Amino acid sequence: MRRFGLLVVGVTIAIGVSLVGTTGLAGATKVHVPTVRSVSPDHGSVNGGTTVTITGRYLVGATSVSFGGTPAVSFTPKSNNAILAQSPSGTAGTVDITVTTSLGTSAVVVADEFTYVTTPAIQSISPRIGSSTGGNRVTIAGSDFTGVTGVSFGGTPAASFVIDSAQAITAISPPEAVGIVDVTVTGPDGTSPIDPGDRYSFALRVPKVTSVVPDVGPVGTSVTITGTGFAKVSAVSFGSTPAAGFAVDMKAKTITVLSPPGSGVVDITVTAAKGTSIVVPMDVYTYTG
Repeated sequence: MRRFGLLVVGVTIAIGVSLVGTTGLAGATKVHVPTVRSVSPDHGSVNGGTTVTITGRYLVGATSVSFGGTPAVSFTPKSNNAILAQSPSGTAGTVDITVTTSLGTSAVVVADEFTYVTTPAIQSISPRIGSSTGGNRVTIAGSDFTGVTGVSFGGTPAASFVIDSAQAITAISPPEAVGIVDVTVTGPDGTSPIDPGDRYSFALRVPKVTSVVPDVGPVGTSVTITGTGFAKVSAVSFGSTPAAGFAVDMKAKTITVLSPPGSGVVDITVTAAKGTSIVVPMDVYTYTG
């Protein structure tokens, strides 16, 4: 009788279960809730109307923006990471700005805080650099400027200022030491809070206008401006109106420009890399006809 043996040599039977780890599974279904990382400016009038830039992540597709639970007057997505929103009216104090998309609402963090103030508030100034000798025209944009009694550059009163509206002031910078200062506006209810948007730099060398020829004419007149510091000129303005175009001749130290729409007597100013020319009698242009 023969016996037959069955020899099973090292056979391993394995049942493999493929599990999608948290990375793979989550990567396919992860929910990107919006996140707010900064708001600028971080303060504004209790009357509302402040334009605030909100930056963060996953802001695309925003369905609402709220200031302490109150919907923004309006908002405009600028990119996946930025939104412009107009603040609603509120009461004095600090609130959180939140952004809502179809995937959720941003968590409350310190970076999203916005403070309502009853004092004037500055949103921006232009230009942001000028001569340490003073005399530069500076436009201040913000809120609650009605009844303003003072404008200061780092504690030094402006040479002069005009309240153009409740949201705009035109000031002439005073002489000041070279450096960066905060521009503040004082009204019946107090002084504007310090903000990065109110910073102004005093520099040693800025453009200087020594003559304009002709100094009188209608709109569209070709005007030759002579002076110094015309390197990297970015703008030429007649009063507050920028010219549509200009040509700089560095060798002759001149700028040729066509006078833009305007009327009356205005100062021609030149803005370059180091600031804007100060207002002097030699830069005056008179519109006719």
